[in-house]
Parts: sequence; structure tokens; C-alpha cells
Amino acid sequence: MTGRKTLGRGLSALIPEVEIASIEKIDIDLIDARSDQPRKNFENIDELAESIKEYGLLNPIVVSKNNGKYEIIAGERRYRASIQAGLKKIDAIVRDFDQKDIDILSLVENIQREDLSALEEAEAYKKLMDDFSMTQEEIAKSMGKSRSYIANTIRLLKLNQEETDALAARKISASQARTLLSIEDEDERKKTLENFINKKINVRDAEKIGKKKKTKEKAKGLSDIDKILLEDYEEKFMEKVGSKVKIDKTGKTYKLIIDCFTVDDIENIYWRLGDEDN
Repeated sequence: MTGRKTLGRGLSALIPEVEIASIEKIDIDLIDARSDQPRKNFENIDELAESIKEYGLLNPIVVSKNNGKYEIIAGERRYRASIQAGLKKIDAIVRDFDQKDIDILSLVENIQREDLSALEEAEAYKKLMDDFSMTQEEIAKSMGKSRSYIANTIRLLKLNQEETDALAARKISASQARTLLSIEDEDERKKTLENFINKKINVRDAEKIGKKKKTKEKAKGLSDIDKILLEDYEEKFMEKVGSKVKIDKTGKTYKLIIDCFTVDDIENIYWRLGDEDN
């Protein structure tokens, strides 16, 4: 089992006209990469090329017709690896998109890179909102994530410069960065940042800082820190089981809710979780 993200789930959420399409085999010489492709670095091409030689191309690329040829909308890394693997034809889904749709699809594919930093992810979500008027709910559906995850990720852009630099340098985690945003007192916030960097405290320890106000009001519900932790675990579970996950609290009991639509979904989740025992 892998935690690899996939683009396919979000296509219909981003562009409703895109439905399950037939796959065509296209001469690889008739395909061009986008000249304005936002992604410039393509990692592990050699490894993917070897995989394609052995197993074939498991996921088709997405292309659009362009002056008698085809232009890549999604899957340039797979296209490059296929050339390296010596393929003459490549599996592709051919669709007609307008320029806005092409830009959105390219941006979403880049968001789903596994090496994308939390800040780059936040900036990409903000760009979808600003440039394409997408709501957080629409972005969440397209990415297979919760709306609160999108909102909390975008909130990282409110970090001050010192905090932003620490997150970019991976001196603090995204969870720790979001915790800093919940601390209103500047001196306490700066001290907490230093303690995070020096590994003197963790997110749970920092909860004491956030509890200085409204203690009684929050007694029956979840603290801000608890919400952050549970949202992170929701994302980790979603990556693990491949389905939407919600964690709710009723009284003193936490409930883990996993969306399943068929018996096959339940079986797949069972085996995904079982793989972790090995």
C-alpha cells in the first residue's frame, strides 16, 4: 500500500464536464509538452521509466488536441518516463478544455506532488481561490480533502516572516505552525516558536498557552489544539485508507467515521490497514 496522491478523484469536481472517458493509444511523437508548464523539475524519471518497462503505463495521461497534435494537460512526468522507456505509443485520455480548465488541471496536478512543501501547497490553494474564483469547498472536493484542511493550510500564509522561514526550512511542522496562529500574545508566540525549534515542547505542550482564555467556554468542546491534531489525523487516515474520514467527539467518546459506498470499499480498507502489520 502507498500513500500516493492521485489526480483522478478531483477531475470531475474541478470540471463537471469531465466524465469517465475511453483511453486512446496515441503516437508519442504527436504529443507536445506544455510550453507554460508550471512544474520544471521531474523527480525519479529513471525509476518510473523502469516501472513502465516492466508493468506498462498504469495511469493514462490527459491531453488536448492542438493544431493536429496533442498537448499534455496532466501527466508530463509519465510522458517523459514513457519516452525514456522506449514507448512508441502512450495511453491517453483526449479532452477539449478551455484555457482556464487547462490552467486549473495543471495547477492541481502540481499540488499533488509528494515533495510539495506546506507553504507551496497553501500558495497553490490561494491561487485557485484568487485566479479561478474557486471556493474552499470546491477545492476540498477536487483534492479529496476536508474543507477544514484547506482552510487551515491557507491560514499558514498568515505566519510572520520568522515563522514562515522556520516552516520553509522544516524547523517546525505544519501542525506546529498552525498552533502558533492560535496564540494571540506576540511574546508567548515567539517563545513557543523558539521552543518548537529547539524541540523543548510539542504541539500538545503548547496547548497550555492557548487555554489561557475562555477555559469554561471550551470545557465541553474541543480546544483549538485538539481540533488541529484531529484534523491532521483525519488527513493521515484518508491517506492510509483512500477514503474520506471524519473524527467526531460525543461526550468523552471519539468516533472514527470512514465513508464506504460498497462492500468492496470495506474490504479494500480492511486489507490496506492489514498491510501495516507486515
